[in-house]
Amino acid sequence: MIKVGKIRVLAYLGLCILVIALLATCANAALFGLLKSKGKTVETTRMSLVIFPFDRDPELAQYLPDNFGNDVGEYVRSILSESPRYSVFLYEQRLTPVQRAKSDQILKDAEIKGPFFADKAKAEKLADLLATDYYLVGSVESYSYDRDKKVAELTLKADLVRGNGKVVQEFLVAGKADAGTQGMDEEEIRAIAAGKAADALRDKILGSEEKPAVGIPVSSKTLAVTSSTDSTPKPAPKDAPKAAPKDAPKSTSRTARRSSPKPAPDAGPVPAPPEPAN
Repeated sequence: MIKVGKIRVLAYLGLCILVIALLATCANAALFGLLKSKGKTVETTRMSLVIFPFDRDPELAQYLPDNFGNDVGEYVRSILSESPRYSVFLYEQRLTPVQRAKSDQILKDAEIKGPFFADKAKAEKLADLLATDYYLVGSVESYSYDRDKKVAELTLKADLVRGNGKVVQEFLVAGKADAGTQGMDEEEIRAIAAGKAADALRDKILGSEEKPAVGIPVSSKTLAVTSSTDSTPKPAPKDAPKAAPKDAPKSTSRTARRSSPKPAPDAGPVPAPPEPAN
């Protein structure tokens, strides 16, 4: 009887040891698999986005510098490039595909110059040449400056378009700025207003995507651009829209607006590009 009891105890202990070994093996395998899965990174494909220089209506020529539309486009490019969603670059005539097409007489000289928002067919042809996924065309719709109150208001209109020419969404944004207590002149106030409008455009394109951390380099003549409603001036990036010469004519109150129809209301944030298939 004693021998039989010992055998049963030993058998029971052996069975327990076997079960414990199996459980330990399963736990290690599960833990290894978990750690391995955490180590994997999901790669997202960044969609190419070309920013065309913004058009400037002839009615605004006496109030805005000649390169103002290009400066706005460059600033929009710089703030959109911080998004992981798009790979952004500014359209320029000196781009290699554009120059090659011109040399091969595929494009005429007039077809590589603005305006681009007013001539959608021209922009679509260039976007197809550059093989971009998306492109953005826009214009400075209105600008006004009240010299007595030292308040500048600026409106931008823009279209986000797929590479095949289909409009994804239309935007209409505005920026307003005043001198505050810093005694700024018109070109500095205008730069702030333009920056606010560009920031608002960025927010509409990216929707609820997290904004980049604050850390804007200071320039001696350009001031901060911000999308907030606070009109207190802050330092702005070097590539913010530049201002006109100080000796430009000024009036007590002036307003210049384009006669283009008002676009339909925004449909909301632009949907993110589809994830690549596994």
